[in-house]
Amino acid sequence: MYRFRRIENLIGKYKELENQEIYFSDIVSLNDPMEGFREFYWSGDVIAWENLFKHYILCLEQMCFLAYLSEEMQIFSARDIPIFIEEDKLPTEQYRQMFREIWEKFFQIDGIKEYIDIIASLPWKVYRDELYAYFKYIHFIAFQVIMETYIKHGFQESYTTQPPDYSSHLKGFVEALKKINLVDEDEQDKIKILVKIQRDLLLEFDLISAYKLYDSPINQRRWFILSEFTNAYLDSLIKLTYPEAYVACFMSDCTNAAVWGHYGDSHKGICLKFRTKDTNGIPSIDLNCIIGMGEKPIYDYRQFPFYKIDYTNKFKEIDFFKSIGRLTMGQLMRQWYTDQEGNRSSCADHMIDKKREEIWRDQYWNSYNSGFLIKLKDWEYEKEHRLLLSSVLDSFEEVEDRKLKYKFDDLEAIIFGTRTSIEDKIKIIKIIESKCEVNHRKNFDFYQAEYSKTTGRMEIRKLDFIKLGLT
Repeated sequence: MYRFRRIENLIGKYKELENQEIYFSDIVSLNDPMEGFREFYWSGDVIAWENLFKHYILCLEQMCFLAYLSEEMQIFSARDIPIFIEEDKLPTEQYRQMFREIWEKFFQIDGIKEYIDIIASLPWKVYRDELYAYFKYIHFIAFQVIMETYIKHGFQESYTTQPPDYSSHLKGFVEALKKINLVDEDEQDKIKILVKIQRDLLLEFDLISAYKLYDSPINQRRWFILSEFTNAYLDSLIKLTYPEAYVACFMSDCTNAAVWGHYGDSHKGICLKFRTKDTNGIPSIDLNCIIGMGEKPIYDYRQFPFYKIDYTNKFKEIDFFKSIGRLTMGQLMRQWYTDQEGNRSSCADHMIDKKREEIWRDQYWNSYNSGFLIKLKDWEYEKEHRLLLSSVLDSFEEVEDRKLKYKFDDLEAIIFGTRTSIEDKIKIIKIIESKCEVNHRKNFDFYQAEYSKTTGRMEIRKLDFIKLGLT
């Protein structure tokens, strides 16, 4: 397997070659904006949908608290949304009672229950863009209820002018939906087109709002609450499904000029060639990582399989309500799968018995891995394989925790780029020479990438006269 690296990573600031480290990157740092994308959809009964809207309002209230009642002047982003929060875990009984008051007042507004009932009865899967519009329809109603509750409890000053009646727009939308035959496919298309138009307009309005309000922390937080929250919430919501994973990228070929240009620092970098083990037909490599916990974390080498990237323009669909895998069973049942009367959602059917749960768990983890192993066909020329890093023992949020050591014997060779400087080549050779001596290694190979006039493509030439190792 081949791993392309910039000189800065290898022998500069990060010293990956000296430290024998493979760095695992977070998904958002990679160059494909579709990295880690999963096609989530929402389809469930009214219990699941009511709990989703309740969770939305709970998170919105938490952000309103930070924006209007906290003295901190932080800039808000999606990572500030407390997506794992639970009503029962709010800090005081008074606070819990206040949120119950907010939810009950919101749910009792004319049209809200019918609105959620209609969404729950839709005979199609609701995808992210459509859900964005459904949340936006009730966003200002929920915000107004939160502010009115703050005023009632003395946390916020009273309005100086009468706020708009946002619920009247919702009632009109509900009445229009009630007149539509949801089973009729032509009528379904009309609703989807209408919702898409509304969604596109709302996104433009959000951008205009940002242009007007993004000039100070106070105004940025106001913009986030009023405009950006829905989008940020949907970005954060999927964190409830699968744990984070980090990736290290490798290639099965090192002769593609475009790959050298993109990942080999415009051919000034180098390419590491690694030996791999064969584990049931799958290549793997041993890396030193956390394997257990005692008084301190326990580290040792374990096998990491190389997963082959699937190049496709289609992404696997995932049922959100049946893929919430990062909560305890207790919280999952309390917060998502039961209503106030204790009725259980059909979305929890996979938890009824052990056999169903085992089937669900296998499907869950298969979907987890595949989310990090799909790229658009535009990237097919890379011939990429990946190592995945995730564990229940470590979140790997700290960069240093994502630098895993490999065995020097597994570094088979180094390939210089066509533009690698002589100074960098000498530094690399000296580092390898020292490591061969320390590790009692008998040989180490170097190669030079170059353009072949004969074949019209990149070729790799072995540097036979550079002899390193014990003689």
